[in-house]
Amino acid sequence: MITLILAAIVFYYLLRTGDLFKLIKMTRKLIVDLMYSFKKQKQDSLQKDAPSEVLKMRYVKGEISHSEYEMITKNLF
Repeated sequence: MITLILAAIVFYYLLRTGDLFKLIKMTRKLIVDLMYSFKKQKQDSLQKDAPSEVLKMRYVKGEISHSEYEMITKNLF
């Protein structure tokens, strides 16, 4: 019960001083920044799985030979 009373007092103070709107703006900006960050991270992970990147990784690991790499590269591009 005391938590509710304290929350009401803080809410009233923030509303009275105009800081509530600053808090809302900061929260909105934080949420938008987080969403943008997650979207960018997802796009980066998708780009890593591009066929050319997979082909390079297979060549580096030794799964395919140089001649196979060149042949696939010519057919891919």
